[in-house]
Amino acid sequence: MLFHVYADPKPEGYFINEPFGIYRTILDADWLLYILLPFLLAILVAGLMVGWHLHEIPKHKADQKRMRQADLVSALTLLGLFLHWVWAVALFLAFVDWNATEDWFVRVLRRSRTPQDEDDAAQSGVAEAAGAVERNKATGPIEAGLMVVDKSTASGGAKA
Repeated sequence: MLFHVYADPKPEGYFINEPFGIYRTILDADWLLYILLPFLLAILVAGLMVGWHLHEIPKHKADQKRMRQADLVSALTLLGLFLHWVWAVALFLAFVDWNATEDWFVRVLRRSRTPQDEDDAAQSGVAEAAGAVERNKATGPIEAGLMVVDKSTASGGAKA
């Protein structure tokens, strides 16, 4: 035998909750340890494999999406073995839809420029209207391209 559970048998009353009969025989037997050792090793290996697969989720997700950041996510995943917060960053990078995020940023930037563009357009529209009024005074309404409607004739009344 490689090892023995007890060097000498324990006296009665040694345990707080004393095992009796067959239980005491099984717990004192070395053969039980030889049976349980492979199961313990199998459970340990299975637990490590499950942990590794969970740890590699960001890398597999990045490869599945064919992301440009796949190498970065892979490196962060490996670095996450030692610095656990880095693994959370890799998980974030892998699961964010970067195309939608980029589109959102572009929309925000376009909206931030739009009010200024509208103000510029409004100011240029006012300037064009002022120029048209000046042309109307100088050349007359027909030549300036404007049509003047007399309010009294438009409403059906006669012009005095």
